[in-house]
Amino acid sequence: MKYKLEDIVEVTMGQSPKSQYYNTEGKGTPFLQGNRTFGFKRPTFDTYTTLVTKEAKAGDVIMSVRAPVGDLNITPVDMCLGRGVCSLRMKNGNQEFLYYMMKYYMPQLLNKESGTVFGSVNRNDVNGLEVDIPEDVENQKKIARYLTMLDDKIELNTEINNNLAA
Repeated sequence: MKYKLEDIVEVTMGQSPKSQYYNTEGKGTPFLQGNRTFGFKRPTFDTYTTLVTKEAKAGDVIMSVRAPVGDLNITPVDMCLGRGVCSLRMKNGNQEFLYYMMKYYMPQLLNKESGTVFGSVNRNDVNGLEVDIPEDVENQKKIARYLTMLDDKIELNTEINNNLAA
């Protein structure tokens, strides 16, 4: 079934608090300004803020919306969104499916990228992305489960290879 992303996903664009509220001591809420600490599937946090402007909930898909556009992760905890990221929450709650769906449709979103030196996408670009997905939520969950198993295996093999190299 074809949808515009805004019909099936809640999008929250990031908004950075003033830098005076940032810290690296772990005080307050984890904060991401961009994709600098994105991992294979989940980010790590080295910056925190005592003033939350825009929030992503644990399990939300977070996407880099500025140079480079399109990197995706899933947040393991509630966090503050800076201006270089947005959060995506599937209205039916199927976050794993949303993560893989966005990976698949990222080339179409990147075609909307604007900016001369540093590309970016805005809320309208994200909301207007057209996607074609299975209507049945159980099929979505099945697809996400298989892809998650593959990613888990890739992540484990990468960890093993890194240990062997060390």
